[in-house]
Amino acid sequence: MIQRIQTVYFLVIAILSCFTFFVPVANLYDASNTFFYTLNYQGLKLVEGGETIILNNMNTWGLKIISALIPVLALVIIFMYKKRILQIRLSFINMILMLGYYAILFICIIQSGKQLDAEWSLNIPAAFPLVCVILNWLAIRAIGKDEALVKSLNRLR
Repeated sequence: MIQRIQTVYFLVIAILSCFTFFVPVANLYDASNTFFYTLNYQGLKLVEGGETIILNNMNTWGLKIISALIPVLALVIIFMYKKRILQIRLSFINMILMLGYYAILFICIIQSGKQLDAEWSLNIPAAFPLVCVILNWLAIRAIGKDEALVKSLNRLR
């Protein structure tokens, strides 16, 4: 069952989630456009010239934990192919984590925007968890079809 389409979905989820973990997901600009900040799992970074300074005024441990759990859980789900019902349940938990990522991300962006009196914009990697939610839903549907197929074959015996 590892060669099923849901395995591809979960691998793409793991890759996109890992990519989201390491790249900046949001930019903040102060009112005078003199300071430029980026937000990723490490926190808020002040970008000056060619160097970056990590600011410790914002706690992003929630983003770190959720960003690390999503790809790990996706990889664990792949290897639970014999337990399809558990796979579906873990996929729902992973989907909730992805939506929680957005909630924590927007809380961090709004708080840091208020602290720094800055305007914010999202980068393209901020959309990756939404793509992961869609792929997760497709994987859940594929696992459900596999389960229905196995149950129908058991009835014929």
